[in-house]
Amino acid sequence: MGVNWASLVCPFLLPLSFIWDLVCLWRLKIRFWRSKGLETHKDRVRNVQEQVREWQVSGRGRKMCTARPSWMSISQQKLGYKDRMYRVNVDLQDILMIDDTDMTVTVEPAVTIGFLNRVLVRSGFTLPIVPELDTLTIGGLIMGGGIESTSHKYGLFHKLCVEYEIVTADGECVAASEERNTDLFKAVPMSYGTLGFLTSAKLRIVKYKPFIRLVYWPALSLDQTTEVLERETKKAQGNDSVEGIAYSRDKAVIMTGTFVEADEIEPDKVNNMGLWYKPWFYQYVEQFLNKGPATEYVPTLAFHQRHNKPTFWLSHVWLPWASNPLARLLTGWILPMNQQLLQLVKETFLGGDFEDNFVLQDFILPIKHIKAAVEFNHEVTGIYPLWMVPAALDSEKEDNIFVDLGVYGFSTIPAFAGRDKTLRMFEKFTLDHGGYQALYAETLMSYEEFCQMFAEYRKQYEKVRKMIPFCEEAFPETYEKVSRKGREATKNKMGKKEN
Repeated sequence: MGVNWASLVCPFLLPLSFIWDLVCLWRLKIRFWRSKGLETHKDRVRNVQEQVREWQVSGRGRKMCTARPSWMSISQQKLGYKDRMYRVNVDLQDILMIDDTDMTVTVEPAVTIGFLNRVLVRSGFTLPIVPELDTLTIGGLIMGGGIESTSHKYGLFHKLCVEYEIVTADGECVAASEERNTDLFKAVPMSYGTLGFLTSAKLRIVKYKPFIRLVYWPALSLDQTTEVLERETKKAQGNDSVEGIAYSRDKAVIMTGTFVEADEIEPDKVNNMGLWYKPWFYQYVEQFLNKGPATEYVPTLAFHQRHNKPTFWLSHVWLPWASNPLARLLTGWILPMNQQLLQLVKETFLGGDFEDNFVLQDFILPIKHIKAAVEFNHEVTGIYPLWMVPAALDSEKEDNIFVDLGVYGFSTIPAFAGRDKTLRMFEKFTLDHGGYQALYAETLMSYEEFCQMFAEYRKQYEKVRKMIPFCEEAFPETYEKVSRKGREATKNKMGKKEN
């Protein structure tokens, strides 16, 4: 990358990141406590509607998108396509209401999962699915396919939703649920913001249990890894959480968890891994390969945030010194790094890209193919660790249990074919094995391949796009947003219109 991240980030970005997060959290809390978000929500939604109606007058010929800058996204995609689109300012980042009778929380789409969960925990609640990185937004998790270690039990993040509020291309604000506007309700997940502007979502919540009983299962062969992962995922009861980290092709640790009350713990087995000086999660877990099976009790909020400081295992890219014991003791309290600010710096100084050997992809495959997937990754990237998280999907396939294989890092194998060629190999492997590629990541598939991969979602999605007035004219298709080829085709079309 040609940039000394350690010297750049340490003196400047770390304290700025800490202050940014602190200010944003307290702003959210104060507005929630004073009901400011709820009081002003309708006015801010009307502002979105007015912008959409203005598009009908002066913006026709250009498709709409949010004005949210690309550095606020976790995606590695280059989102320059927004420059030629009609950008709508969707200033919606408040928690509106916690209803302890219906056991729901109503939030605006730009609220991040980290801030929302902290507020919920203070009120004695949490979400059944809490994705690990704090900067992921609720809107992105709903429309892009959020996943977490409880997804084998609850499904993807959108399964928590009981109602959406959306401004459609005709400027109307509509509510969609299982009871009304059902077609729209079913089509919103995985739509990636191409059916309208999401302005709020009502999500199911559960009572907060303060600890999770976490069991570590070391596996010393790939066969053992897949056997333990499948066994624990398909248990009829007892596992609220299932997750695996593979440290090589033949070594992994599978973790299973059950949320418990404070009076159910064994005090001598409590590990408050959220303390600032504690080892980074993936490094701590690796030791169980030598220690053998073990059981601990971890504070639930610390468990939710376990991948934050190390950003799974990518923080060493910009903070290569931060995981050693002295650094954790002195600077651990200021972490995690705010990924949005990091992305802003990367875009500004590096053009928004890493070297050609960097891979950041999630492939969601039927659990029966996870062994073949690990072997394939070993051959084409050699990247480790790998994240393995099972999820129950709404699928017509024989087995609805899939596993998200997260491939994050730099390939150092001599046979690495380059990022694009490797991605095309992964996409073909995923298609051939009946899987899906995460929408946030770069996609090189053709339109036909993309439609084949998401065929089960496409029928409902296309039906709704035709049903909503002006929708096809107003918004690009999902493929045009997530695919490099789709974005280039859209850019070329817009350029011809301008000429």
